[in-house]
Amino acid sequence: MELGKNEEFKETEIGLIPKDWEVVRLGDYITQSKEKNKQNLNIPVYTVSKVYGFVLSEEFFSKKVYSKNLSNYKIVRNNYFAYNPYRINVGSIALFMDNIGLVSPAYLVFKVKDAKKLNSRFLLYLLRTTKYTQEIKRFSMTRGSVRRSLSFKDLSEFKIPLPPISEQKAIAAVLDKVRETIDKTEEVINSLKEFKKSLMKHLFTYGAVPVDEVDKVKLKKTEVGLIPEHWEIKQSKDVFYKITDGTHDTPKKLDKGIPLIKSKQIKNGKIDFRKVDYFISQNDYELINKRSKVNKDDILISMIGTIGEVAYVEDEPKFAIKNVGLFKTNFGDKRISKFLFYYFQNTNCQNWIWKNISGTSQKYLTLTKLKQLPIPLPPIDEQKEIAEILTKLDDRIEAEERKKEALGELFKTLLNELMTGKKRLKKEFVEKFGE
Repeated sequence: MELGKNEEFKETEIGLIPKDWEVVRLGDYITQSKEKNKQNLNIPVYTVSKVYGFVLSEEFFSKKVYSKNLSNYKIVRNNYFAYNPYRINVGSIALFMDNIGLVSPAYLVFKVKDAKKLNSRFLLYLLRTTKYTQEIKRFSMTRGSVRRSLSFKDLSEFKIPLPPISEQKAIAAVLDKVRETIDKTEEVINSLKEFKKSLMKHLFTYGAVPVDEVDKVKLKKTEVGLIPEHWEIKQSKDVFYKITDGTHDTPKKLDKGIPLIKSKQIKNGKIDFRKVDYFISQNDYELINKRSKVNKDDILISMIGTIGEVAYVEDEPKFAIKNVGLFKTNFGDKRISKFLFYYFQNTNCQNWIWKNISGTSQKYLTLTKLKQLPIPLPPIDEQKEIAEILTKLDDRIEAEERKKEALGELFKTLLNELMTGKKRLKKEFVEKFGE
């Protein structure tokens, strides 16, 4: 994809746009569809998700939530749009790409009047730009006790930029290509994560042996499942030099300062600092550290609410912890710490944790149970080998996740700049999409 030079702009009611674009009323280019499934045909029922667009209702809700009688449900056909006007804040406007489907009677369904004047995929992406998502959000606000909705009349009054149809198609094609690459990267990530699960099951059952040699490994039963006969089981208190948890107090919350990490910030083997919402003073940080100072290569585990999520502390940290378990490491070799970190993520370990939680309404894992956690231990060299295998796989997953994040940023940039004409596609490229 090659971008052309910025063209001359003109001032309009929706801001600066290229001189060869128009500003039009959306209602002049779309029409509402009220077609219903009057014959009560057995047609798949869909819902509209903010992230995934049209999704089969039973897959999205994991159960059947729609009526047995579908005669009042609205029909959506290929290239039709639909949205829930009362839940536009948590949903979105989606474009249907299959042949035929049904949506709830509450949904609004519409389509483009003339595909030679307005491209459906161009419109889909336009409605996802910052400008129009903010405009749509205005209709999800409440006035007093009344929730507002986005009616078809409201949507029809939107003023939109309209490039020539060939440019609309070209813009949509470029954005489709980036989205396709993002989706493929997501598939790779999901496949690698599934492979990691099966690999961990293999490594923590048979050890670091090839799949075709597992029948040679003698196994023994333990409270955390089958393990190789030459491995031993120890309680975590006999493996780590110290096991403790974060403060149980509630230090003064500041707008900025030193992060106070809680269970909800521990996810997918890491601390998500983007979700930190609690900051403390240097004095409170030092007080908490007397009980639970976190260092590089330590392992954290969530103990309340979301239980059993673990994080490995890769860098020398400056944060404190609250109601989070802390395994202090002093092995002198990062690979041994990593072996234990990976074991905590293994299904057998997670099952033991969930069998030993306390509480009724608020579930939690006690420090006593944390110290009793059984850990299967192979010889040191095998621990290191297992850690190296899983670390290499994690590195691959992280590389793909960084790629996906970069593509996501590229998509956002292109979406907003192509849709405003700040960036233009080369004329030679656009001409390929001429009628």
